[in-house]
Amino acid sequence: MKKILAVLLTAVLLAGCTAGSPKNNESTEEDYTTGKYQDMAVRGVWISFSEINSMLQSPDGFKAAFSAAVSDCSELGINEIYIHVRAYCDSLYPSELFPLIDDAKGLDYDAFAYALELCHSVGIKVHAWINPYRVLSSSEDIEKADRDSPAYKWLNDDDADNDLNVIKYKGIYLNPAQDEVRELIINGVKEIVSKYAVDGIHLDDYFYPTADPEFDRTSYEKYCADAQKPLSLAEWRRSNVNMMISGCYNAVKFVNKNTEFSVSPMASVDKNYNELFADVREWIKCGYIDYIIPQLYFGYEYPDDEFEFENLLKEWIKLSKTNGSVGLKIGLAPYKINPTLEADKAEWENGTDIIARQALECRKNGNVSGYVLFSYSSLFSQEEVNTLQRENLKKAITTK
Repeated sequence: MKKILAVLLTAVLLAGCTAGSPKNNESTEEDYTTGKYQDMAVRGVWISFSEINSMLQSPDGFKAAFSAAVSDCSELGINEIYIHVRAYCDSLYPSELFPLIDDAKGLDYDAFAYALELCHSVGIKVHAWINPYRVLSSSEDIEKADRDSPAYKWLNDDDADNDLNVIKYKGIYLNPAQDEVRELIINGVKEIVSKYAVDGIHLDDYFYPTADPEFDRTSYEKYCADAQKPLSLAEWRRSNVNMMISGCYNAVKFVNKNTEFSVSPMASVDKNYNELFADVREWIKCGYIDYIIPQLYFGYEYPDDEFEFENLLKEWIKLSKTNGSVGLKIGLAPYKINPTLEADKAEWENGTDIIARQALECRKNGNVSGYVLFSYSSLFSQEEVNTLQRENLKKAITTK
């Protein structure tokens, strides 16, 4: 298996940044007026692990709860659902690599297989959403992890070298620098695409959790001791993430060339690069992904002009144009409809059409393939302000 992984990674890295044949992402005004663009547009929603867990704990059972969610989504015109199948080094589906999440262990059926089949039966595509590195985010106590978790096994086996695969730092994370970790993540992706007829594999913005040099000092010092011309810490971290991203892309295409691979980074390109060590420019330039879905979770009146929605949208459209084979979807934020400490709180409290305006702007831009909404429970909350935003969104979806 390591030889196969090495071949996959080497193929992508040796190929360098040779982009694929450009896609024609441009749409004409005629497409909008005839409704052609409306039919093509992605209208997606994320269903997070916490929402999945609530459905698993529902008195009516997971099948009833998830069926209700699909009915909600279908009625609103949603045509893609991003299901959180691995949030904490575990899985919603039976896996040979990761333990089943606790709330799914009592089921006598495969919850993810059921969800996938139900979505497909009503014409909704399904993307399996994973967090690659996170094990525990609120504790450094490995005893709180599942005994079948790879992280727990690595820290409790007799091989001291395996301890480097796991980092304890304000939580527990798999170490992005380790070959064994990269192999685990890539094989996990390959397992999903091999077992299930998913339409896509999706990663979100959980990469390096900190810029603190102490996070992975031991691994970096070991790397520097072995390398003839070592990279800087930041360059080395970005290289580690790049190898994981490109390896996942190759693994997906190795199994099924038609399965999409997408990543949803945070809104700021520079913060991705400098704080999460996620080089989104490189991913787009080199074609390591099929779609980029930046989280443009801001309104039109944000105090910092850099983060106003329209400015962010222009930046990502410009970036996506550097490789016409990589598509652009936009992450939107229904969760901000009821803001608490957000800098643009007043706008979200007083506006009832922010999401609708943003969705319509995405629809009418020939460089944008659509949008994905975070998240299901916020979008379909029954509070009055959420209902108004949802009704306006539905009007935007159906407007030609």
